[in-house]
Amino acid sequence: MVDLQHKPKFKRTPDVHKFGGSSLKDSSQISNAVKSIKAKVKPGDFVVVSANGQVTDYLLSFIHGEKQALLELTGYLTQLIKSVLTSPAELLGKITKELNQLSLIAVHSIQNQDEILALGELWSAQILSAKLKQEQLPNDWLDAREIMVVDEQNYLANKAYASEQLLNLASLCNDTKDGLLLHIVTGFIARDLAGKSVTLGRNGSDYTATLVADLVKSETVYLWTDVDGVYTADPNVIKQARSIDFLTISEAQALSELGSNVLHPKTIAPILQQTPRLVINACASTSQGTLVERVGSTDTDVAVNATAAVKTLAHKSHLVLLSVAKVNELKARQFQTQLIAAQINNYATHFDKTQHQLSFYVEQSELFKTTQLIKSAGLELETQLAGISLVSVVGQKIRQNHQVISKVLNRSARFDVQNIHYPANDHTLCVLLSDEQAYELLNDLHQTFFGLEPSMPIVVLGYGNIGQQFLKILRSNKHNIEKYVRQALSVVAIANSRGYQFDEDCLLSQAIELSRPNSHGELLQQLQVYAGKAAVIVDLTASDWVAKQYMGFAQNGWHIISANKVAAADRVYAQSIEQVLKQKKRHWLKNTTVGAALPIQDAIKKVKESGDHIQQVTGVFSGSLSWLFGNYDGQTEFMQWVKQAQENAYTEPDPRADLSGQDVYRKALILAQELGFEPTVINFEPVLPKELLSGSIDEFWQNEETISSYIKILWHKANQQGQVLRYLASVSTDELRVELVAVDDKHAAAGLKPGDNIFIIESDWYRDNPLVIQGPGAGREVTAAGVLTDLIEVLQSS
Repeated sequence: MVDLQHKPKFKRTPDVHKFGGSSLKDSSQISNAVKSIKAKVKPGDFVVVSANGQVTDYLLSFIHGEKQALLELTGYLTQLIKSVLTSPAELLGKITKELNQLSLIAVHSIQNQDEILALGELWSAQILSAKLKQEQLPNDWLDAREIMVVDEQNYLANKAYASEQLLNLASLCNDTKDGLLLHIVTGFIARDLAGKSVTLGRNGSDYTATLVADLVKSETVYLWTDVDGVYTADPNVIKQARSIDFLTISEAQALSELGSNVLHPKTIAPILQQTPRLVINACASTSQGTLVERVGSTDTDVAVNATAAVKTLAHKSHLVLLSVAKVNELKARQFQTQLIAAQINNYATHFDKTQHQLSFYVEQSELFKTTQLIKSAGLELETQLAGISLVSVVGQKIRQNHQVISKVLNRSARFDVQNIHYPANDHTLCVLLSDEQAYELLNDLHQTFFGLEPSMPIVVLGYGNIGQQFLKILRSNKHNIEKYVRQALSVVAIANSRGYQFDEDCLLSQAIELSRPNSHGELLQQLQVYAGKAAVIVDLTASDWVAKQYMGFAQNGWHIISANKVAAADRVYAQSIEQVLKQKKRHWLKNTTVGAALPIQDAIKKVKESGDHIQQVTGVFSGSLSWLFGNYDGQTEFMQWVKQAQENAYTEPDPRADLSGQDVYRKALILAQELGFEPTVINFEPVLPKELLSGSIDEFWQNEETISSYIKILWHKANQQGQVLRYLASVSTDELRVELVAVDDKHAAAGLKPGDNIFIIESDWYRDNPLVIQGPGAGREVTAAGVLTDLIEVLQSS
């Protein structure tokens, strides 16, 4: 111990270095701490220490009657001292004697548990002091209880005395007789006005450090922890979190009020009116850590915008909402003071003057202590609700930034938010919601403010050929797509008729597992969490049942992207859906229902908008039938081509879906709607006679000779006339016609490349020289690409 009455001349302002328990828990961490001391500590500086590792927990367990805890503590300290010191006998003997004396104490006779808890810091200070001397670093250590006397609020009772004693101690570094380099101070402990030991509560050692800094007018306080600074979010929760280089003192204070593991209100309080800087870093870190510093006189010269303003996200889970009824404002404030005195952290406190109700949140671990305090204060507990999380956005004056507020509210809209809390400061905005949803919101907000803002939720229905290809494109081109739309793709669900996956990592999964049953549309119930909120349904099925859900999708306010033609082909149903979507300001894009990725619907729209009048659209609307009749040469049997088309996924798994012509018929109906036509004459003939399409799929394949013969007869007849077979559709004002016909070599469809679609648009302006759109119309790659184009359009419009 040092002589505090020794008063040589003091030459410099000392800095303060605090080492937490995790930084001193074993020989490796203590070695890192010594390296930091050698690199950073200057003569006269103070080193404040916490108890090593879990020593305080061991002591608490002993106080609570767990005899085994003392044995475990003895073993831990013995091993620690032996591993840290080359000559441990003297210190080990002293601490062992104190542990033996402790074992003689009857737990029920303990008058002041803080006297026992103080041992942890005393032992830590002595171990580090001995280690530094072993490293030829002169030092001494100080029991902070000798100079720090605090009142019931843990404020210093005699600041002038404490300041004088510490400044005298700091000046000893200039005395060559003593040769002292630095001074180790126990954190966490002090004495009360009656002379009893008291502990300073959670982060008490940090509080000691900033108290010392205030008393000696330090320029810098170093908080050496197990993390290399403050992060944009808890890195244990958000893997993408990154360290922050700089915080203003206002931001640090706001963060401390939210239960930060790194900063506590008591840590900040002593230096709010002073000018010292805080540096938060890890001993073994190669980074500069996080600097906390006052900017100007009021921190007002920090630039504020939607991206730069938000510095970090704070998260506190397992909170309990408590509401105290029939209390006036004075009594409410008095009770809040009692909470502080009892070292109970409370959050999002609100007093309702009209209802005479005080509401606040406490940690689950503090619930019993808080309810006892409520009872002893004669108050009435009205409400208690557990399982709540507090997610907070922190940044310099963000409450004056409407962009930040808007983003927080918009991103929170799809969650079941219990409350939006606006603290008294201008630097915080808080959202309270269930523990179950907190991680998702935290991740969403982190992506919004520190990455790309997440897109609206994307739901993919259909996991067949097209669905798998679509997701493959999304996954392999995710970075470029996100860069283009300036949003992070958020695929939240993938489903087929049998099962579904519903989570935020759908797109990132290496293997999609539709393990949850969906045979009765169970996914739709899960999707109701997005009802009334922006989302986009991507329908890659051919399902009548899914098509029947479109009205519900529209009423929920969801965008629809459809490769499914069923709903779009029903004029009355489609118009009613469009009407609802228009009211909801949502889109239904169905460009791949006709022409796969070809921009036929967009072309029709632009021709009409230009003032031109379209008279007729004719062409080959099916890529699969184009491929079949483009390749068929009368030599290879027609059904052999059908099998090959099926294997290449040019047709549906059941080729009859294509050969029925129903797909082309629906496309013609969809185009009629896009054109504004209501044809009164309908001529629709399938590729094959109905009797060859009926029955089971096995019966269909059993008839392959008959089918091939039927097509061969038609082909020979056409060939003799110098014609070729094409399955054509034609849509005009009065008539809709879909049929297999023979066309001569002058027809635009005659020389069509197998698999291509062709659309021949005749209008007032394109009468003699029709507008022709031609390109690939079959294959999952083409359709998937068209769906992606629609998705990008929807995302850009949001």
